[in-house]
Formats: sequence, C-alpha cells, structure tokens
Amino acid sequence: MEKLLASQTKKIVNLFRGQQIEGTVISLTEREATLDLGSKSEGVLQRREANDLKIGDKIKVYVAQAENESGQVALSTAPQMRIVPSGRGGSRGAAWARFQQAQSSKSKIQGKVLEVNKGGLIIEVDGTRGFLPNSQVGFELMSKAGAGMDSLIGQNLSLTVIEVNQNDNKLIFTQRGQVSQEVKDKLKTLKSGEKVKGKVIAVLPFGLVVDVNGIEGLVFISDVAWEKVEDLTQLFKSGEEVEVLIIGTDEELGRVNLSIKQLLEDPFTKITQKYPVDEVVKGEIMGVSEAGVTVKLDGVEALLPANKMESGASYEVGKSMNFLVDNVDANRRKVNLAPFVTTTSGLIYK
Repeated sequence: MEKLLASQTKKIVNLFRGQQIEGTVISLTEREATLDLGSKSEGVLQRREANDLKIGDKIKVYVAQAENESGQVALSTAPQMRIVPSGRGGSRGAAWARFQQAQSSKSKIQGKVLEVNKGGLIIEVDGTRGFLPNSQVGFELMSKAGAGMDSLIGQNLSLTVIEVNQNDNKLIFTQRGQVSQEVKDKLKTLKSGEKVKGKVIAVLPFGLVVDVNGIEGLVFISDVAWEKVEDLTQLFKSGEEVEVLIIGTDEELGRVNLSIKQLLEDPFTKITQKYPVDEVVKGEIMGVSEAGVTVKLDGVEALLPANKMESGASYEVGKSMNFLVDNVDANRRKVNLAPFVTTTSGLIYK
C-alpha cells in the first residue's frame, strides 16, 4: 500500500493564470472533465474544448483561473493571458510599487473591464492587468449584468487593491467599501434566517442575482441545490419569482447573501438509507490520493480512507470494485468505506 500511495500522493503545487500543466482525467460529464493536477484542488475543463477525452487520459492544459467559486482550478486548452503588470525592468517594478502603495493606503484606483470568465473580471489599470473575483464585485455593477457578464466589458470601475504579490504575479481587486448609506440602511432591515420571496434579475455562470424588496441579493451556484448544478440557465430565467433564505448581509459590497438549497430537504439523508453499515456495495473508482480512494456509488460519493486500503490491491481510476460500508459522515455528506475481503473460510471482515 505504501508503494501505491507514494505513486499517487499529490504534491502541493502553486498554480497561476496562464501556467501550462499536465493533468489526468479522473471523471467525465456531458459538460466538463475533472482532472487530477497533482495540486490540492482538482481542475475542471469544459468538454467543448476537448470532447474526445476518456478517463485516464493525460492532457496538457492552461490555468484559466487558479480557484473558481467552487474551489476548483478552471482550465482551458487555449493559452491564457497572465495577469501581470506590463513593461520590463524598472517600469514593471514601478507598477508593482504603485499597487503596493494603493493597497497600503486603501486608496481608490480606476480600471476598465477587459475580459470576463467564470470566476470574475479581468481589469486593466493604466496598462496593467489584474483580477476582480465575483465574490468581490459590488451589486451596482452586478445588477448591470442582466444581459450576461459580457455586457460588463468596457465598464469603468472604482477599485481597491486587496492583494499584490510580485513573486506570484498576483494582482487582486475589490469593490468593497463603495456602498451608499441608503443601501446599508436597507440591509439592516433584513434578518438572517428569514424566508422571503424575490425576483431573478440575472442568471450568471456563478449564481443568481435576486431582487428582494428592492434590495439586491446573490445566490451562489453552490447554494442553489444540494446536488451539483452545471448550468443555471437550464433551471432559472430572468423575471421569475423564487423563494430564498437570507443567510447573511454584506454592507461593504451592498448585498444580501441568499440560499435556495437550505429551504430544501437534503437528499443525502434518504440516499444514505440505502447504505447501512456493513452493507456490501459496488462502486467505480474516481480517484486515488493521499486521502484514500474516492468511489462513486449510486447517487453519492464515498471514500475508502488511505489507512484502510488493502495491501496489494489494485485501485485504478475507472475500475469497479466491491466495498463494505464502514460509516456515514452526515456532516461531510460522504459514505466511508472499508475493503471487502473474503478469507479462505468464506468470512467477510473489515
């Protein structure tokens, strides 16, 4: 088992936009491929960019975003522009110094939206390009995205620098601290845990912009449903009414944070009733890492921990094997497995 883990253990790899990296396909859906990149997070590649992939394939891709809203690495087969200050030598160093000063003084700078991607906006400030994550976009700007995020290209923005790292070529902006007192007062009328109705203003790749009694709210894609949602446009349209739960407010961004899934029963509870302890189950291996073997069962993800992996067993991605249900972790919404081993006397043990 030690030899298997040594060959499968993931190293900590620092990724940046534009970096080329090789990954191994560990799962496929109609819309995307999930890749093991040897980093702490898995990568996601849209199938339209490489529709002839199969599990186990190795492919060279580019980092489009080091971390998207789901905590994954967004990938592309096309070379990506690195977000770095332009110029060379002294001019480049001077650019970093200007942004470091802006960060220290928390002073406002002006920038223009050049590009959009699933994770946020590419911003140009005096010839230098940086990144404004979706989580840092204010609602005055987001409310203009009813026609899609591409409609924001060309918009001039007032921004604050929140991260500058010359070694990692990282320049990150925010729109925090630019909210009127009127909006702040409206937000104070809302209470966490309150169930309200709202109207969908915009359906964006990362979530829904919802009007709640004249106050704009955001439902991130991860809070729409308990199951993973691939495309929000298949479920919602602008103008429709939705019931949402208030889970918090953000005065600095001028928004109320909402959830739809927390109003719904978690299907995990019923699904796991099919998996009582010591039940023999068959599942497909989706990945092998230092944590153990990830297994896809019918409707739920399961894990065979590394310390329970059977010595000498062959755990290969795409292979179907029998396992025993060890326990159900309700907090992490996972089924933990143990090896299914038959002795010469016909006994089954964990």
